[in-house]
Amino acid sequence: MLVACGIIAAISLGVAAQAARLAHAESVRGPSKAELATAAAAGLAQRWEQLTLGQIFPPSVGYTSAQQTRETARRLGIGAGDSCDEALDTALDSAARQAGCVAAIRASYADELGGTVYTVGVVVFPDSGAAAEFATHVPRGEDPAAGLQALSLPGTAAALFKDPERQVSDVRVAGPYVVLAVAGYADGRPAGQATEPRPSVFGPAASSIVSAVMAPLAAPERVRCGTAEWTC
Repeated sequence: MLVACGIIAAISLGVAAQAARLAHAESVRGPSKAELATAAAAGLAQRWEQLTLGQIFPPSVGYTSAQQTRETARRLGIGAGDSCDEALDTALDSAARQAGCVAAIRASYADELGGTVYTVGVVVFPDSGAAAEFATHVPRGEDPAAGLQALSLPGTAAALFKDPERQVSDVRVAGPYVVLAVAGYADGRPAGQATEPRPSVFGPAASSIVSAVMAPLAAPERVRCGTAEWTC
């Protein structure tokens, strides 16, 4: 009986030692690729809250016009709220709710001469899958354009820019973010009153503004273990 008890005790000690070795190995090992990917995705999803609105919407954006001249679009103002319902029209309300829209922020810009104006919006979702699903519902080729509501800003070139004036639209998706843009004439001309559709008037600046807004949001997240921001 004493021998049996001694064997059992030895086995128990061996099991405890093995468990301790495994626990130590788990505590000192670096994060796995899957864990790093999960942390990076979480950091990316929180970036819109970590950046200032001025960092998301740059004060100016350079672009090449249809005439191949270098010009600059300037920010006129940033919307005060981040409600999905306020930023999106009826064409996207339902799709945004179903995809779990977290927030939507907008800003308006004008081209160098102040003749065309642009509203750009960042629509935030819980993850990349939800963002991609929402993007499939964004209207394309509508006249007037639909989806993102125009941000009218009194006292600026965008004072007369409202939804009926939305001539063209643009959309880009990266991670949990969908960046939308709509553009129109600063004189308040409704989309249907243009002599002919001229997307080339709006396209270069709209595309450049969307790219500039998307850049800081979509930059790869670097997980740096041992820093104040990350515990690995």
